[in-house]
Amino acid sequence: MASAKADGTLDVRLIGRVAVRTTAGWRDEWPRPAARRLVALLVLSPTRAAPREVVADRLFGHLPADRALRNVSKALSLARSVVGPGVLLGDSATLWIAESVEVCTDLAQDTEQAHRALVSPPPPEGWADLRAVLARADQLLSEDLYEDWAQDVRRDHEALTREAALALAHSSGLGTDWGRVLTHDPCDVEAWSAVLTAAAFCSPAELDAAYAECRLVHAQGLQGPPPAALRRLTEGLRQVPSSPAESDLTVGHEAELRWIGDRVGATARGGDSWVVYGPAGIGKTHLLRRATASLRDQACLVQWATCVAADAGGPFAPLTSALRLAHTGSHPVLDVLERGGSGGSQGWSAVRLADDVAAVLDAYAERLVLVVDDVHWADPALKSLLSRLCALASGRRWSLLMAGRSDEADHPLPSVPSSTASLRVTALTPQETAVLARRLIGHDRATDPLASESVVQTLVTRSGGNPFFLTELARGAGGAPVTGGDLPERVHALLRRRLSLITTASHHALALTALAGERATVPLLARVLGEQEADRSVRELRSHSLLSTTSSPRPVHPLLREVVVADLTAVQTCEVHDQLARALTRLAQESGRRDLADAAAGHALAAYTAYPTGERAPGAAAAGLASGGRMLRSFAPEAAADILEEALAAFADSAADDKAGLVPAAVGGWLDLGRCRLLLGDAEGAERAFRAGLELAEQPLDRARCYRRLAALHYRTGRMAETAGVLEVALMDTTDELARAMLETELGWTLHRRGRASEALPILQRATQVFEDGGSWDLAAWSLDYLAMTHVALGDVDHGLALLDRALARDGVSADHYRRGVLLIHKGGVLRRLGRLEEALGAVNEGIRIVRRTRDRYVLSVGCRIAADIHEAGGDLSGAVSARTEELTLLRGTHNHRHVAMAHAHLASLYRRQGSTQESDRATRAARGAVEQSADADVAEAVAALLDRGNTAGTPGS
Repeated sequence: MASAKADGTLDVRLIGRVAVRTTAGWRDEWPRPAARRLVALLVLSPTRAAPREVVADRLFGHLPADRALRNVSKALSLARSVVGPGVLLGDSATLWIAESVEVCTDLAQDTEQAHRALVSPPPPEGWADLRAVLARADQLLSEDLYEDWAQDVRRDHEALTREAALALAHSSGLGTDWGRVLTHDPCDVEAWSAVLTAAAFCSPAELDAAYAECRLVHAQGLQGPPPAALRRLTEGLRQVPSSPAESDLTVGHEAELRWIGDRVGATARGGDSWVVYGPAGIGKTHLLRRATASLRDQACLVQWATCVAADAGGPFAPLTSALRLAHTGSHPVLDVLERGGSGGSQGWSAVRLADDVAAVLDAYAERLVLVVDDVHWADPALKSLLSRLCALASGRRWSLLMAGRSDEADHPLPSVPSSTASLRVTALTPQETAVLARRLIGHDRATDPLASESVVQTLVTRSGGNPFFLTELARGAGGAPVTGGDLPERVHALLRRRLSLITTASHHALALTALAGERATVPLLARVLGEQEADRSVRELRSHSLLSTTSSPRPVHPLLREVVVADLTAVQTCEVHDQLARALTRLAQESGRRDLADAAAGHALAAYTAYPTGERAPGAAAAGLASGGRMLRSFAPEAAADILEEALAAFADSAADDKAGLVPAAVGGWLDLGRCRLLLGDAEGAERAFRAGLELAEQPLDRARCYRRLAALHYRTGRMAETAGVLEVALMDTTDELARAMLETELGWTLHRRGRASEALPILQRATQVFEDGGSWDLAAWSLDYLAMTHVALGDVDHGLALLDRALARDGVSADHYRRGVLLIHKGGVLRRLGRLEEALGAVNEGIRIVRRTRDRYVLSVGCRIAADIHEAGGDLSGAVSARTEELTLLRGTHNHRHVAMAHAHLASLYRRQGSTQESDRATRAARGAVEQSADADVAEAVAALLDRGNTAGTPGS
């Protein structure tokens, strides 16, 4: 029951998910989307009122006027059930919020804070709050981004926060705040001056990277170089002498340096590709940085990407992060890369992706050199893409350089074409190793040169000419290098001695960086430790050579990280993960970055796993369930399943009171886990997960979703009677209108597939109207798809095509959304019936491209089947055979004997028409064998008819 009363206060949250405050806390679950939109519409109105006709037009403009007005009344009734009695009032002409009710919104609070920043410079104590306001500004009405009625208020709020961002940057002078200004005005001279100055304060390398980005932004935005003032500023900043740490420490590798020197000219002109390889620690990255310095001197733009093992950001994350520097906002190719690519490493989809990325590189205004370091850690899909880019580089204005280890047996380098040059980096000679060892231990300052030289020679022997191993061995406690014993044990002992010299606070900072991994940054440490303590700890750790000197702090050696983690107790590990989870959550809220939210969820789960307690379980469960769901929808079912299992275990360990609020999320978690299991080929595991969700579900819609997934398991194996049985049981379980519509949609489609389309038609029409009247566009698109195909089955093909187009218009989530792929596949089948074969093939191929990313073998098989019918209708029998053969490959192991029988029967006909009698007989026997396995009289009758007729084009249903 809501806390708002006729004489009370109505608290409404408009930023993020629209919610109202009730006696039980914030409520953001609405009976229908239309109810949520009605409340938001009235709250945003200056008069807190709106005419019924206006509401009908804004919320139900796609419906006839009388039907729209009826839906307004229904939305009002549903909204009242959420906000409470006496709050929302209405008569025959107008709807309004009671005058005695005070309306409070988070939007009003944020707007007031932004206005204060414009009136007077915000004080330092208000900077953090103002940054939070700016970070969440784009989340206003986030569930209704594409609704016309929401556009004006979003535009006004965006304009206000832009002005507030500029005021904050003027007040704080910080590079991060000026960076926010640049997101709104990428060519703002004042902002770039601040960013370049801050980068120069960090290091010359940071300045180079910042100015490279500045040049690119101006080339794209203004089709020219940065203004003279910025060029003069950069040149002046470059005159500042480098610190000793920035001086070149290259020793040896003379042959490699000559090779690079000879190659740089051609690389700078474009069209070149080469790979630097060798064992771990041999100096590949250092040589690559020497090469890129020379390339920058020749006016090249260098974009650097570094791969990491098991990258949580996705298969193409290193490449995307490098290319994003040149592309603010949405870019179709980069968006595809962020979602995991347009297909697997095999087939036309991988070729298309390589062509698209090459086109992105072609579009750079300057000569570009793309550098990918540690390429051995790259995901197989990224390796495949890089191999194709090497083949495409010739004749282009860009070049591609890669470096990686050659001694990682389970992480090989990508294969490259013969046109790609390669440079093998070899170990230092004993003489070169001695020179570097003397420099590292400060031999020229030694009080006992003979003893120092003895240490040098021992280091030369122990390191084997590997610069990285030599460096680690030379960094001993108190300047006394470790010079004997087995390398791993000695390195561990050395690291522990070095750790004993630092303070407790620095130990803590090092543990944070070790467990944060690639997410470790100085701002993250500052969130946990405070800015002064983080700065002091980083300086101390770097003075003891325990932390990298790059802008992102990392333990200097993987073995150091292992030692730090191994020395933590379970309680300490839990505390560090907890601290990281809280800090990353705050950073995610301020920046709006979903990857940080996922990282926070990972640490929350890790904290619970390290030291399970009941009080920690609910938070870990909530974070993990949300993160696992996002991972699944990013097409990473293996990783998603691991996260969801841990999150559901945490839910099970939660106290009863805590569980109550997590039940809807847990039900969704079981459904997501079942989906993961299904995609990974574990149908039994999927059924267990769906039944666990059903046992837990309390709300009618949640129970309907569980029943729907259980029914789909039978449907995917061709057992239509069992599918209908599950749905009929489910319908007896609920009286909720929306839940029944969801179940009736599946039941109608099952009847259609069983040859009872006339019975299915009124059921699907009724369900579709429920979804559209309630504003549930995603469900409406799904039911329209089934309704369209039912009209086609009844002979009304033109109307079916119109309904599919209407469904595609309703499905506005994304051009690559899974459901969109299904709709396009079905549209291809309908266009074939109309004789529009070229359009049909284009639609089905695009649908297959989208669905292929989901790894859903069943839906892909449907696409192949429809493609085979289109090829046959166009006289392309070979294409039809190829499509049907791929369908059979996809159906292998699914136990869908119905579809297997149909596919073999069609192949028998195709082979017969091609004159391949032996292949036709083999397919006929396979079809009859599949019929026997199905033990389904309907299937036996259909296949027998198809074989007797000898022409199976247009296999019914999908």
